[in-house]
Amino acid sequence: MSSTPLPVIANVSRVVSKVVDRITGDRSDVPLMVATATVAALKNHGIPAHIFYGPAAWVEILENQQAIWAGCWGKSFHFWAATTFGEVVDLNTSVAHRKRGHSQPELKALYAPPMLWSSEVPGFYRYIPEGIAEVDLTEERDQKQLSLVLQEIDEKCRPEFLRGEKEDFPNEPILCPDRRLLDDSTGTFKHFDRALRIQGIPEPAPI
Repeated sequence: MSSTPLPVIANVSRVVSKVVDRITGDRSDVPLMVATATVAALKNHGIPAHIFYGPAAWVEILENQQAIWAGCWGKSFHFWAATTFGEVVDLNTSVAHRKRGHSQPELKALYAPPMLWSSEVPGFYRYIPEGIAEVDLTEERDQKQLSLVLQEIDEKCRPEFLRGEKEDFPNEPILCPDRRLLDDSTGTFKHFDRALRIQGIPEPAPI
């Protein structure tokens, strides 16, 4: 294999996004937990992966259709997973617009880029890995939530669930290997892409 098989991507992206959203209330607040769950799910499918941390940025589209950079840089950093195939896996970008930016909280984004699962990273994302992250949660609430997440991941992310199963992706846009783009039922990526084609990627990028 040169990339993660699509049935595995469908299983992991669907289960991880739904489980973390349900247990935490909003996975956009817990990128480390999402990356941790992604790595655990991939391990069940026999695919090695690691959690990385560092500055990351992506383009979001505001209510006035302006394109801006959002993400974590400077004193902040982001978490994502990377597979043995060199794929960047970030299941939070599609919901990143749920959070307001620290520097400009008055700005509200309508659209964010798709979930990312690809070794080819388009220009509207930026990731600079600074190292491999280790999970060390100190808050009891976070520990309990992660334990519940990993328990459910272990139950639902397994090869036996892929046999004869139709690829069931989450209802969110996702960019898969070989530039395969799957949109959601409301055409979110179509709206994102249309605005980005008109506005262009903002320059300079923050990282």
